[in-house]
Order: sequence, then structure tokens, then C-alpha cells
Amino acid sequence: MNRVLFPGRFQPFHNGHLSVVKRLLEGFDEVVIAIGSAQEGFTCRNPFTAGERLEMIARTLKEEALFEKAWLIPVPDINMPMAWTTYALSLVPRVSSIASGNPHVLELFKWTGFKTIRVELVEPDKYSGAYIRQLILEGNEYWRKLVPNAISRYIDEVNGAERIREVCRNEHSRN
Repeated sequence: MNRVLFPGRFQPFHNGHLSVVKRLLEGFDEVVIAIGSAQEGFTCRNPFTAGERLEMIARTLKEEALFEKAWLIPVPDINMPMAWTTYALSLVPRVSSIASGNPHVLELFKWTGFKTIRVELVEPDKYSGAYIRQLILEGNEYWRKLVPNAISRYIDEVNGAERIREVCRNEHSRN
């Protein structure tokens, strides 16, 4: 099986991520989406839990008829970057390559001997989890155009916009 690992936090999974998954599936049989920082949730930087992100991504991939070609694996942080690579690899199915738009992630996996693929990010200023969370925080509905419809609906279902406003307000008031 020709599989590629695509790690990220996906806070939230957006149209840029979906574009990368589609491009990766042009050259690989399957993509393993490693949902990083899986131990985090209900914070300003990581408002959604691993389970919520898993469900959001699964719904999107089902709507796109890509679910059968993807693995979704939550991977917690261990705060040791070099050890995290082998830790992550121990949690996912075997892969032949690692794909990321993050040069640091690629360097870590390259050091372990894996073939790495630098993915070109689609309009990274626009398709960025931080930017999308900022738009939500500001009450700007433009964020909905940056995520797949399944993600927008899911965020509404879990009152995600209100959660982001609440956890960010609480974190900023403590600082």
C-alpha cells in the first residue's frame, strides 16, 4: 500500500487542507491524516477536541467521496519533537512518505530517514487555522467560505464559534 502521512492540528480543517488531501491522493493510494495536539481542546489555539476534529474531517471526506482512501488518527503531543516523530509513526498505519507545508515537520521526519514531500499551501494567508479562528472570534462570517460546508455545519452544531469567543476571552483576561 502506497500511503502518505499528513500531520496537522486542523483547528479547523479548511479548504486548503482539503486541497492538499486531494492532491496527495493523486499520487498515493491512501492518506493518513494525523490529528496533532490530540490532548488539547477548549483553548484559544486549540478550541476543538481531537474527537471533534476527527468527526469534522470524516464528514468532509465522506461528502467528497474520499473517506475510503483516508485514515484519521489522533496523535497527542509529547513535547519532544524528535521523539514525537517515532511516537506518531507508532500510532499510524505504515506510510512511505510524509507530506507537510511545515518545514520544521519535514526536517524532523527527514532526519528519521523518511521521504518527505513539501506541499505547496493554497493561499496560506487566507487558508490558515489561526486566520479562520480570528475571523470567528471577530464575528466575521467570511470564515464559512474558507472551510468545507461540513465543517461550517459541524462548528454550528457544537456552538464552536461561541466556544472560540469564550475560551479566547477567558485566556486573554488572565494574561
